Amino acid sequence: VMGAGERPAISIRRNRFPQMFLPTLVELGTVSEHAARFLQAAVQSRCNPAIVGPNGAGKTTLLRALVNVIDPTERLITVERALELGLRRHPDLHPNVVEWEMVLPDADGRGGISMAALVQRSLRADPSRVIVGEVLCPEIVTMLNAMSQCNDGSLSIIHARSSLAVLDRIASYAAQSDGLEFAVTHSLIAGALDFVVYIAKNPLADGARCVTEVREIAGFDGERAVTSEVFTASPSDGRATRSEYALTAAHRAQLESADYTDTSWYVGAAV
Repeated sequence: VMGAGERPAISIRRNRFPQMFLPTLVELGTVSEHAARFLQAAVQSRCNPAIVGPNGAGKTTLLRALVNVIDPTERLITVERALELGLRRHPDLHPNVVEWEMVLPDADGRGGISMAALVQRSLRADPSRVIVGEVLCPEIVTMLNAMSQCNDGSLSIIHARSSLAVLDRIASYAAQSDGLEFAVTHSLIAGALDFVVYIAKNPLADGARCVTEVREIAGFDGERAVTSEVFTASPSDGRATRSEYALTAAHRAQLESADYTDTSWYVGAAV
């Protein structure tokens, strides 16, 4: 019930690109050609990448482009707070899609179904992949467990201000929702995620949305996930360019199965 003088407010999220493909993102300058080949191979070889960035950075658009390199024979389940991906609108690309949306409880706290419950139920629905539109506190541990146990090839979106900061953001979510210790969550991250893809408005490209970093999750040192920034922001235009850090042998072999050949075999220290 609104008080005197109050007016309703409506927020409309209008997406400029209801459909997107990696070659188009290359043409727009959002991602470099090399980074696009890398990301395509990561998805097709069933790595688990997380798309990370601030609000309005283009995370959902990038997720659509990555989903569109998945073989159309695969069964996809999307879990979202509000349906935005719209994969069922394109049955020629993804004929076998199940879209699930969170439902809030009523004013008395009855009913509803949470993101965490949907992620858990998705594992019983025989998915080829589970795609989580936006990961927040309650479902983070469920999602990480699902990725580490049986759901290779899953994709997700997480809000964070850098590819490295997202690790502690996840640990904070896990502590709030499940009381997990910092090191326990980092061990889950190391077993669940393969790459973190960071996209943001790029000041070196007049504020255009660009993929600027790709970080590999390379293991666990007993306290935190070990990572290397395998694509880093170019000093000339801010877009992601291949760094000197070598991929781990396991990820290298996985990407090669999708015809990606990495010529950067330098030895670099993970962080």
